[in-house]
Amino acid sequence: MEAEVAAALWQLEAAFVAHQAREVLESRSPRQKPVVLAEADPLALALGLGETIGAPDDVRALTPWLLRAVVSDDRVDLHSVLSRIAAFWDGWTVTERTAVRDFIDTLWVALLDRHPGPVATLPVGTVVSFLDDASGLGDGPTRLLGIWEYKDTASADHHLAELVVDAHYGARVDPEVLTWAGAAPQRERLARAAARDRGEPWAGDLGAALDVLAATPPT
Repeated sequence: MEAEVAAALWQLEAAFVAHQAREVLESRSPRQKPVVLAEADPLALALGLGETIGAPDDVRALTPWLLRAVVSDDRVDLHSVLSRIAAFWDGWTVTERTAVRDFIDTLWVALLDRHPGPVATLPVGTVVSFLDDASGLGDGPTRLLGIWEYKDTASADHHLAELVVDAHYGARVDPEVLTWAGAAPQRERLARAAARDRGEPWAGDLGAALDVLAATPPT
């Protein structure tokens, strides 16, 4: 596991240390046996915890467990876990909610710092898929876009070019993200990247993104 992701998981667990996970969770489905946590299917918990499995307080206690599953089990998607957390986190402490957001931010930075992907310890390989998954928390993309603006790296620029091209060909992208990507600062950023990386294998992606933006008015 990448060091920064492992550190973020440790900090997440520290934030929730006051809430001990139960070893056995009741099942609310007819004829379904209680769920032993040590034997539980992470996907089943991600989809049913707090409703068909266990109680709302179990979502709080198992939040570190669920987010660890996101980076260790490719069946467990980030959107499902964040949606489950968001459905129950009213009343949680600021520290707990901040720890969840900090973990998302760590995954986001790790993705922006690496291209091409995917990276084995990250739940997704593109910024389009990450932004879509992160929307499960209900925060909107503003915080993540702010982080992206400060990531002055070739990999972050390549991700930006990829998003522009993917959106052009029909990828589902939040309107706020599209507005941000089409604004003058991002156009200028891609132009600088194209000049800097003209000899790199991804130069064609940068050029394609600039062509797409050139055909659309600035936002």
